[in-house]
Amino acid sequence: MDLISLVDMSEEKFTQGNLIMLYANQRTKNLEARDLPMHIHERVKTCLNTFNLIKTSKPDKSETSIVIISTLDLGKLVRDILIQEGIGEYTIRIDSSPKNISEMFDLAIRTIKPMVNPPHIYFICPFWLRDIYDSMVEAKLKGYRVQFDGAPDRRSIQVVEQEKMLETPRKNPKQYKDRAKSKAVDMLLNYMFHEK
Repeated sequence: MDLISLVDMSEEKFTQGNLIMLYANQRTKNLEARDLPMHIHERVKTCLNTFNLIKTSKPDKSETSIVIISTLDLGKLVRDILIQEGIGEYTIRIDSSPKNISEMFDLAIRTIKPMVNPPHIYFICPFWLRDIYDSMVEAKLKGYRVQFDGAPDRRSIQVVEQEKMLETPRKNPKQYKDRAKSKAVDMLLNYMFHEK
């Protein structure tokens, strides 16, 4: 075994357990929380499929937990369905603090950072969030075992586009400063080493 292989092995994180992040936020405010919207119900079905796959195929299946990202009212409806389908109540937690997909990733990072062997993370989201998911994984969860499980969303294109605009992460001031600093360094290098 050569040195490069050893370095690659030391950077890889071994997983222990499974964490399912079920994104059930209702961003458009056109429904009451007495009934579960159909698009959220599709995410619950995807979550159940993922949970059942883990239970039948992974050796660390007993260390599986589900975090429902939602308002408390909607989260309770989702939790009740999961319990009715046979998932233990102790396995499920509702977290209403994340308001968008970016904040859900921040929650996942805060949850797994202190762990020596972090869990394999499954993100259950609508399929149209895949682009945002890919950029978030690249920026925030590189080196961790993560998986995207997209749920169908049969709402109109206008509603989905409106919700997608609300989910698109905003750049923070640090990103603008880093970009300006990088541009300044490029300009300085171009000035110093310009061709005549």
